Amino acid sequence: MKKNVPEIRFKGYQGEWVVYDASSIFETSYDKNHPNLPVLSASQELGMVVRESVGFQVQHNKENEAGYKRVLPGQFVIHLRSFQGGFAHSKVEGITSPAYTVIRFRSSSEQDDIYWKYVLTSKTFIKRLETVTYGIRDGRSTSFEDFSELDFTLPSVSEQEKIGLFLTTLDKLIAKQEAKLDKLRKLKQALLNKMFINVNGGGTKYQR
Repeated sequence: MKKNVPEIRFKGYQGEWVVYDASSIFETSYDKNHPNLPVLSASQELGMVVRESVGFQVQHNKENEAGYKRVLPGQFVIHLRSFQGGFAHSKVEGITSPAYTVIRFRSSSEQDDIYWKYVLTSKTFIKRLETVTYGIRDGRSTSFEDFSELDFTLPSVSEQEKIGLFLTTLDKLIAKQEAKLDKLRKLKQALLNKMFINVNGGGTKYQR
């Protein structure tokens, strides 16, 4: 098997994947002065989310929001939880803390953000980050300079889209199964509560 060809592949795709360094794919974004946009918070599981929609209450000076960085759908934010990867994908437009680093594709037509969402939150990627980011588990955030040192072996954007759609579909199936399991657990607990009698619940006590 060739070095830059994956073991499993969708039908119709051939040839080797190509190696790129991160700095040739991504660049930083410093778009500010958008105080009217909603404030976003970084979540490892949900990506960038509107702070008010998830009940986050963080005290801050509204006047400082002019200095917050604008985030667009399809962009990523390098946030402070770097020991977990620290790359949050955004589906929404908003602004985020100036302490975070917003990154975007140099050429969005050549990359699929959903594919990259899975790459940048994978355990393999997080492990690779540790090789270029010292003190990652001591709370230090990953810098774009650290990230730029990494290389990525990539397929065409068409194959990226195919992979991203497949993984998204799997996630939806997993979520449905987890919802079913949660309902079964609640049903089991309800039955246990009704199928057994609590000794301390009262009633006539007989002694032998």
